Amino acid sequence: MDTFNGLPLHPLVVHFVVVAVPVAAFVAIAAAVWPAARSKMGPLPSIIAFLGLIATWVAMSAGESLEEKLFPDGVSGPVATHTEAGDVVIIGVGCLFGAALLMYLVTIPAIVDRLPLSEPVVKAIDVAARVLSVAAAVAALYLVYKAGDSGARAVWGG
Repeated sequence: MDTFNGLPLHPLVVHFVVVAVPVAAFVAIAAAVWPAARSKMGPLPSIIAFLGLIATWVAMSAGESLEEKLFPDGVSGPVATHTEAGDVVIIGVGCLFGAALLMYLVTIPAIVDRLPLSEPVVKAIDVAARVLSVAAAVAALYLVYKAGDSGARAVWGG
C-alpha cells in the first residue's frame, strides 16, 4: 500500500489526517464543554475521530512503505525525526476516539440503564469522559502538529 494511481499514498492521506484529527478534536472539545452542542452532535465527534484513526493508520502504513522504498538502508536526520513523531500519532488519535465514544455512550439511556451503576457513578463517568476527551483532543492536536511539522521539514528543509 504505497501508491494511488502512481502517486505516493502517504502525502495524500496525511492531508486528510491533518484536517480530520483537528476537526475531531475541536468537535470533541465543544461536545465536552457545551451540553447543547453535545446533545445535537450525538455520535459525530466519535465518528470523525474514528475516520481520523483509520486515516492515521493508512498514513502510517503508507509512510512505512515509502520509507522502505526511498531509504532501504534506514533513515536518519529529519526523516528519522518525522518517523518517530508519526509513530505516536495513532496513540493520541486512538485515545481521542475512545474518549469521544465513551462521552457519547454515557448519554444513551439504553446503555446506561443496563449498567448496574448508581446515578453518582454514571455522572462521575460522564465527567471523566469529558475531561479525557479534552485531554485526548489536546494531545492529538499536538501530536499531529509535531508529526506534520517534522514531515514538512524533512521534505522541504528548514
